[in-house]
Amino acid sequence: MPAASATENGETKRKISPLSLSGLKAIKEIERQQKPETFEPGEHPVEPFTQEELEEQWISFGQILEQRGKKILLSYMTLSKPIKMGNNILLEFPNEGSKHDFENHYNELINHLKTNLRNFEIKIKITVIETFKPKVHYTSEEKFNHFKELNPLIEQFRNTFELDL
Repeated sequence: MPAASATENGETKRKISPLSLSGLKAIKEIERQQKPETFEPGEHPVEPFTQEELEEQWISFGQILEQRGKKILLSYMTLSKPIKMGNNILLEFPNEGSKHDFENHYNELINHLKTNLRNFEIKIKITVIETFKPKVHYTSEEKFNHFKELNPLIEQFRNTFELDL
């Protein structure tokens, strides 16, 4: 005879074995009730969100990454402040390498934002801002011409002391 247990209102209820068919059905029902809301294809919500909500979720995901020890993606997230433009999030990175590295690892971020902002049309757009790259001077003549542009008197110095390049 199965064991009985008392419920909150005093009624007795039979315990269900997790190995029985009815127990498996009960377990599946409990798991289904605890699962987050799922959507059928084409039924995803598209609720508007604000810049403040975006930044709040951005910081929230950063904290999750920090707890997991994923410092690389976290550092890329701190390179640029996210800017909301409709359903797009605009980011700026200093070079192509950081852009590609971020794109390879940002799936968790985009899923977090889509779920928590309840907008499944969110896309992240990344622009690369190339900064000034100084020209490297390899030969002694290139170096001399560079210094001559900075200070024209260096030519007079070279002539006075009869220096070679």
